[in-house]
Amino acid sequence: MVTIDGLTLDLADVVAVADGEDVVLAPEALVRMDESRKSAEATALRRPVYGRSTGVGANRTVSLTAAEGQDTHGLKLLRSHAVDAGRALDRRTVRAMLVVRLSQLAAGGSGINPSIAEQLVELINSDVVPEIREFGGIGTADLQALAGTALTLLGERQPLGGGYVPVRLTAWATADALPFISSSALTIGQAILAQQKLSSLLDNAASSAALSFIAMSGNSEALSPAVAAAADTPEVASAATMFHGMVHGSGEPARIQDPYCLRTLPQIFGSQAEELAGLHALLTRLVTVGNENPLVHGSPSDGTNDVAHHGLFQMTNLARRVDTLQLAIGAACATHLRRIDLLCDPKYTGLHPFLAEDGSGQSGVMMLEYVAAAAVGRIRANAQPASLQTVVLSLGAEEDASFASMATAQLESTADALATVAAVELVCASRALRLQGRRPEEFASARLRAMMQAGFTLPSDVEDRDLRGDLEMAIELIKGSYWK
Repeated sequence: MVTIDGLTLDLADVVAVADGEDVVLAPEALVRMDESRKSAEATALRRPVYGRSTGVGANRTVSLTAAEGQDTHGLKLLRSHAVDAGRALDRRTVRAMLVVRLSQLAAGGSGINPSIAEQLVELINSDVVPEIREFGGIGTADLQALAGTALTLLGERQPLGGGYVPVRLTAWATADALPFISSSALTIGQAILAQQKLSSLLDNAASSAALSFIAMSGNSEALSPAVAAAADTPEVASAATMFHGMVHGSGEPARIQDPYCLRTLPQIFGSQAEELAGLHALLTRLVTVGNENPLVHGSPSDGTNDVAHHGLFQMTNLARRVDTLQLAIGAACATHLRRIDLLCDPKYTGLHPFLAEDGSGQSGVMMLEYVAAAAVGRIRANAQPASLQTVVLSLGAEEDASFASMATAQLESTADALATVAAVELVCASRALRLQGRRPEEFASARLRAMMQAGFTLPSDVEDRDLRGDLEMAIELIKGSYWK
């Protein structure tokens, strides 16, 4: 059970809810939301409030009026904004969106009725999720996804895979419509799932690279404490220390100076770690800060109640952070491929070409290099900055967009492709070390021993055969964290 208090939420908890964990709202969060609701109501009595007493987008200058007992504008807003297209997103991604939005609402800046948040809790814990499709958001709030969620809560739209919402809402006040949908919760949820996946993947890819380093008798001078002390960033220094701890004492180096793919391991993995940490920090703030528009603040009890209309909902920084991480991963791909290439070269391993059974022309792991190159092609295509795109919409009322939603979708694709690249390296490095007669117990590093033991669970048969099964096993190992 994950408690949502609107103040803190670990990214790992978002993943846990995405994977099926239930949630509960902290009592203080309900109090905070109710105070925000009262503040918004009091403010709307003395000044126009976007989406509450006015239309939205290009209709922001239109004042809303409703006959007694006929508050229908909110429902119309939800229905008109719910359109999306493309493939349906998976249940895990949608659950991540739901818990992110719940956490943001619990922060108390939206002015929404707390009963809506309580209904969201019921939806999450029932494991009935709305059907959300991929095309809709452009990085200026996931209006379509959240409006579709509202229609699902109302029983107007069928959930993903069928089924029914356990308790349907019977109405939706105008005052609660925009406050529910004005969020980039889907984009943030997608980014969290990808960031957390990459955190584990990059750790495991580094361990796999260390196996390659040993299989090719790399020179650990490039990872020494003296080099770490001269590093240009703390993350590169930490990576040098990490790799030195894994490979130091593994044998005599074969060269005075290694190829870049071995010699620059600290820069390669340090730069990725730096960008991953930056994204983590930003996402940790976004899951509770809300960026509600308008942002409700102050209290009617002391007359400080007010709202602030702003543009923080445009996920410019998120798009830029994701793009920069994509670039760091894409830039590292050349060295991934080069290590795989050199593992197939007898000059670097002392083994038969392509780590084959013998020198009679067998292909061994030759085609795995092609698979890795295809996955790298995907990563490099995804590294094209989404944040450079722009668009003008809603009769010119919105003249730019961050396209953070596109960036985060690409990051998920990059993570999957990177798992394939790292798995190919694990298959090749493990085979090389086994053929060289190396054993995990030779090494002082517990992390390296665990990685080698994992690699040695792969099939040991080196005759030419279908390697799909080996690669699938290696991908699962690379995605795991239980043996790091």
